[in-house]
Amino acid sequence: MGHIKVDISIDAPVERVVEVAADPKHWASWWVNLGEAEKIEGDGGPGTVVEHKYLMAGVPFHVTTRVTESSATPSGGQRIRIEFEGPLRGWQVWDYEPNGSGTEVTAEFDYNVPGSAIGKFADELIIERMQERARQQTLENLKLLVEAG
Repeated sequence: MGHIKVDISIDAPVERVVEVAADPKHWASWWVNLGEAEKIEGDGGPGTVVEHKYLMAGVPFHVTTRVTESSATPSGGQRIRIEFEGPLRGWQVWDYEPNGSGTEVTAEFDYNVPGSAIGKFADELIIERMQERARQQTLENLKLLVEAG
């Protein structure tokens, strides 16, 4: 399993960041390597199910993503947990915490690296580094989208 934890500060209130980040209709616009949703059931809250493709090492994988938790934190933030399955399986936890007038976003990912992706590069470490860069770019894209908005 690969494990990644990244964070970024966004100059917008928690409510605005979560409004943009939790909307599954727009995930592909800021999430690196994520294809447009093929099917969406729900509004981004718990119980939402999204079917899409994710590109890892140039290999497209069909994944089903489920929002399993969305809860307020004691500090006035928001925590969202997402699980995904298919050839690519794992979970993500997104924490959105107030930081002055902005939001500190911390995202943690735990995922498997499918054999067909490993076979393409023959080195799991290279794939993990690629995923780390993609996740950091994902957060930077979210920041640009929210702050421009």
